[in-house]
Amino acid sequence: MRGLRFFALPALTLLAGLTLAPAAAPAEASFLAQPFGGQPVNVSVAFNTQIPLPDLSEATLAAAQRAGREYLYRLGHEECALLKAVIAKTCRLTNLNVNTQIQQQRHNAAQPMLHINGNATFTISLKDDEPGGG
Repeated sequence: MRGLRFFALPALTLLAGLTLAPAAAPAEASFLAQPFGGQPVNVSVAFNTQIPLPDLSEATLAAAQRAGREYLYRLGHEECALLKAVIAKTCRLTNLNVNTQIQQQRHNAAQPMLHINGNATFTISLKDDEPGGG
Protein backbone atom coordinates (compact mmCIF):
# COMPACT_ATOMS: atom_id res chain seq x y z
CA MET A 1 0.00 0.00 0.00
CA ARG A 2 3.06 2.25 -0.24
CA GLY A 3 1.83 3.54 -3.62
CA LEU A 4 -1.02 5.36 -1.88
CA ARG A 5 0.20 8.93 -1.39
CA PHE A 6 -2.22 11.57 -0.16
CA PHE A 7 -0.19 14.50 -1.36
CA ALA A 8 0.24 13.43 -4.99
CA LEU A 9 -3.22 12.10 -5.82
CA PRO A 10 -4.94 14.07 -8.56
CA ALA A 11 -8.35 13.22 -7.06
CA LEU A 12 -7.38 14.73 -3.71
CA THR A 13 -9.74 17.53 -2.83
CA LEU A 14 -9.34 19.42 0.40
CA LEU A 15 -12.00 21.74 1.69
CA ALA A 16 -11.61 23.69 4.89
CA GLY A 17 -14.40 25.60 6.57
CA LEU A 18 -13.80 28.19 9.25
CA THR A 19 -16.21 29.56 11.83
CA LEU A 20 -15.59 31.90 14.74
CA ALA A 21 -17.61 32.00 17.95
CA PRO A 22 -16.89 33.61 21.29
CA ALA A 23 -15.88 31.05 23.91
CA ALA A 24 -17.36 33.14 26.71
CA ALA A 25 -19.81 36.04 26.82
CA PRO A 26 -18.07 39.41 27.18
CA ALA A 27 -18.73 41.10 30.52
CA GLU A 28 -16.83 44.38 30.07
CA ALA A 29 -17.32 47.64 28.21
CA SER A 30 -14.03 46.92 26.40
CA PHE A 31 -16.08 44.62 24.17
CA LEU A 32 -16.79 47.63 21.97
CA ALA A 33 -13.08 48.35 21.52
CA GLN A 34 -11.93 44.78 20.74
CA PRO A 35 -13.70 42.02 18.81
CA PHE A 36 -15.19 39.50 21.27
CA GLY A 37 -14.09 41.71 24.19
CA GLY A 38 -10.64 40.12 24.39
CA GLN A 39 -12.25 36.79 25.27
CA PRO A 40 -10.97 33.48 23.88
CA VAL A 41 -12.55 32.53 20.57
CA ASN A 42 -13.39 29.03 19.36
CA VAL A 43 -12.47 28.25 15.76
CA SER A 44 -13.93 25.17 14.05
CA VAL A 45 -12.34 23.80 10.90
CA ALA A 46 -13.67 20.99 8.70
CA PHE A 47 -11.34 18.92 6.50
CA ASN A 48 -12.81 16.74 3.74
CA THR A 49 -11.07 14.69 1.09
CA GLN A 50 -11.52 11.53 -0.93
CA ILE A 51 -9.08 9.14 -2.53
CA PRO A 52 -9.56 6.30 -5.02
CA LEU A 53 -8.99 2.77 -3.73
CA PRO A 54 -7.23 0.23 -5.98
CA ASP A 55 -9.26 -2.61 -4.43
CA LEU A 56 -11.41 -3.46 -1.42
CA SER A 57 -9.11 -5.98 0.23
CA GLU A 58 -8.81 -5.85 4.00
CA ALA A 59 -5.14 -4.88 3.80
CA THR A 60 -5.84 -2.03 1.36
CA LEU A 61 -8.74 -0.69 3.44
CA ALA A 62 -6.81 -0.84 6.71
CA ALA A 63 -3.77 0.90 5.23
CA ALA A 64 -5.84 3.58 3.47
CA GLN A 65 -7.87 4.36 6.59
CA ARG A 66 -4.76 4.54 8.76
CA ALA A 67 -3.00 6.83 6.27
CA GLY A 68 -6.14 8.99 6.02
CA ARG A 69 -6.38 9.41 9.79
CA GLU A 70 -2.68 10.26 9.97
CA TYR A 71 -3.19 12.87 7.25
CA LEU A 72 -6.05 14.53 9.16
CA TYR A 73 -4.15 14.42 12.46
CA ARG A 74 -1.30 16.23 10.71
CA LEU A 75 -3.66 18.85 9.26
CA GLY A 76 -5.19 19.41 12.70
CA HIS A 77 -1.75 19.78 14.25
CA GLU A 78 -0.57 22.23 11.60
CA GLU A 79 -3.70 24.42 11.75
CA CYS A 80 -2.51 26.31 14.85
CA ALA A 81 0.50 27.59 12.89
CA LEU A 82 -1.82 28.90 10.18
CA LEU A 83 -4.16 30.50 12.71
CA LYS A 84 -1.20 32.18 14.43
CA ALA A 85 0.10 33.47 11.11
CA VAL A 86 -3.23 35.11 10.31
CA ILE A 87 -5.48 35.91 13.30
CA ALA A 88 -4.35 34.26 16.53
CA LYS A 89 -1.98 35.35 19.25
CA THR A 90 -2.32 31.98 21.00
CA CYS A 91 -3.81 28.69 19.83
CA ARG A 92 -4.75 25.38 21.44
CA LEU A 93 -6.36 22.34 19.78
CA THR A 94 -9.33 21.41 21.99
CA ASN A 95 -11.19 18.78 19.92
CA LEU A 96 -10.51 16.62 16.87
CA ASN A 97 -12.96 14.19 15.25
CA VAL A 98 -11.97 11.96 12.33
CA ASN A 99 -14.26 9.84 10.16
CA THR A 100 -13.59 7.56 7.20
CA GLN A 101 -16.20 6.02 4.92
CA ILE A 102 -15.84 3.69 1.97
CA GLN A 103 -18.12 4.28 -0.98
CA GLN A 104 -18.36 1.76 -3.77
CA GLN A 105 -20.23 2.87 -6.85
CA ARG A 106 -23.04 0.64 -8.04
CA HIS A 107 -22.56 -1.51 -11.12
CA ASN A 108 -18.78 -1.00 -10.93
CA ALA A 109 -19.19 2.24 -12.87
CA ALA A 110 -16.43 3.93 -10.94
CA GLN A 111 -13.51 3.10 -8.70
CA PRO A 112 -14.28 2.70 -4.98
CA MET A 113 -13.46 5.80 -2.95
CA LEU A 114 -12.40 6.41 0.62
CA HIS A 115 -14.00 9.56 2.04
CA ILE A 116 -12.00 11.09 4.89
CA ASN A 117 -13.55 13.81 7.03
CA GLY A 118 -12.37 15.62 10.12
CA ASN A 119 -13.51 18.43 12.35
CA ALA A 120 -11.15 20.29 14.63
CA THR A 121 -11.90 22.93 17.25
CA PHE A 122 -9.30 25.38 18.49
CA THR A 123 -9.41 27.96 21.27
CA ILE A 124 -7.49 31.07 20.29
CA SER A 125 -6.89 34.58 21.50
CA LEU A 126 -7.06 37.11 18.70
CA LYS A 127 -4.11 39.26 17.69
CA ASP A 128 -4.31 42.90 18.73
CA ASP A 129 -5.33 45.33 16.00
CA GLU A 130 -2.37 47.15 14.51
CA PRO A 131 -2.34 50.93 15.12
CA GLY A 132 -3.77 52.67 12.08
CA GLY A 133 -5.04 49.36 10.71
CA GLY A 134 -8.62 48.58 9.76
